[in-house]
Amino acid sequence: MIDVEDYDDVFKGKSYSDGLVSDIEESQHVHHGCTFFERLLNLLKINSRHSGRKIYPPKQEKDLRELHSRIASAPITLHYKHCLILYLLKDITPSNHDTNLSEAFAMSVHLEPSFWTFIEGIWELDHLQYENAVMHLTHPSIIQTFADDILLALLRRRDRSGSFKLELGDDTLPMAYFNCADPPLEGEAVRIQFTKYMAVRNVSETYHWIRSRPENEQKQLLEALVEQTFHTGHQQSESYPTVDRAVELAGLPFDEEEEKWLEAFLTEGRGRMLPGAEDTIIMRRLANGNFRDVAGQKGPKGRKIDGVTWDLLRNGVKRGLGPRSDEERIQI
Repeated sequence: MIDVEDYDDVFKGKSYSDGLVSDIEESQHVHHGCTFFERLLNLLKINSRHSGRKIYPPKQEKDLRELHSRIASAPITLHYKHCLILYLLKDITPSNHDTNLSEAFAMSVHLEPSFWTFIEGIWELDHLQYENAVMHLTHPSIIQTFADDILLALLRRRDRSGSFKLELGDDTLPMAYFNCADPPLEGEAVRIQFTKYMAVRNVSETYHWIRSRPENEQKQLLEALVEQTFHTGHQQSESYPTVDRAVELAGLPFDEEEEKWLEAFLTEGRGRMLPGAEDTIIMRRLANGNFRDVAGQKGPKGRKIDGVTWDLLRNGVKRGLGPRSDEERIQI
């Protein structure tokens, strides 16, 4: 059995190459400056800085020795030390194809499969191997750790060049992870990002999901839903374009309080600048039988569709109301 406290017995003369260090630093940048290995060190209260600088990735052998020493001497259980050492060995294993140091180590110390699986997952996530990471991090044997952070990393993911070629609506990994890991969504950032991700996939499902969330979260998530529904910054999906999402939003079964909020958001709030905001107000008023408001609304003329514009429609409503134009609401 390998002695985890014996540096030479663990690393067998191997260390980090300059190319490996560069790759890890690029991954750190993709993960907003902090890999999940570093998060794990912080969780276990192991300092990953020395004289104000990071010692991961270790640029020199003395840095690797220092990091190993801190892990080996930390007041944590042995299997946590094994997990951290396994991660470091996985780093250097691809550079040493003659032997799989990480696998040999895990087998030597009889590391529990659930811990091994978790380390495989966060290592793959840190090294931007997202599909493999999700496969390991959704395994039923592991205890979910950093679930919100992992979901956020999947939602924000990029390759080392900083690009992300998949459309949000075509990207299934965040949803697969969410369904299997059931992250609590405790942070505001991950809640909003996930709501926007869902909105691009299905507006109605997103709305009903928002209503299942705690009441104090719902207004903020509804704002995210509305903003993402009208968002045109990303490449348009041929199967679910912005116009289809907007029509679906206009037909959602908002309750009275939500209806008031939506109208205020689209007429007075941040949503008033969204493309299609005024169109949505007209459509909602028509759907709810608020014909007097439609007739009196000064809004966009709009594009002519099948010979009809909003102006023509408003004029038709005015003529149709006749002497009833003073009524606040017409029931249909």
